[in-house]
Amino acid sequence: MEKTKETSDLEKKLDDVLAILLRKSAGSRVTLRIDDAARGWNVDFICAEAVRSEIKSLRGDGSIDQRGAATVKWMAANKRNLIQPDIVNDPDPAPPPALMGVYAAKAQMLSPLLSATGYLSGWISVHYVEGTHRFTDDEVRALDEARAEVMHLSGIGSPPDRPAA
Repeated sequence: MEKTKETSDLEKKLDDVLAILLRKSAGSRVTLRIDDAARGWNVDFICAEAVRSEIKSLRGDGSIDQRGAATVKWMAANKRNLIQPDIVNDPDPAPPPALMGVYAAKAQMLSPLLSATGYLSGWISVHYVEGTHRFTDDEVRALDEARAEVMHLSGIGSPPDRPAA
């Protein structure tokens, strides 16, 4: 499916939102995953990303069954942020092994994007590769602000009669 200009423009706006979050969270990589067939998006592939220049991008990598991951199942059940300052030493729930292996993440914050009915439509991930990370209130607040902006731009959580911006 070829992307429309509208979808490409939206992806650029979402990349910009994630770039702000990357800076405010002092993260290594920030990704956005959304299921939206009309836009050609599937959570197994990121639809937006911000990454420091020395960090491996996840664009185009669909090797992880995202919905099968324990962390995603946790977000679907708990419907709130999952903050994991240490995903190396026996995390609960455990992230996919590839995240810690190939992508070298040592800590992460995940924020669910919930539909109006409570379905987990997608999520934002902030990864830290330098080491474990003690999250500050400001970093978590930046994640919450980014989630609100992503939901506004994408229309997630909006009633069907209120289109996205």
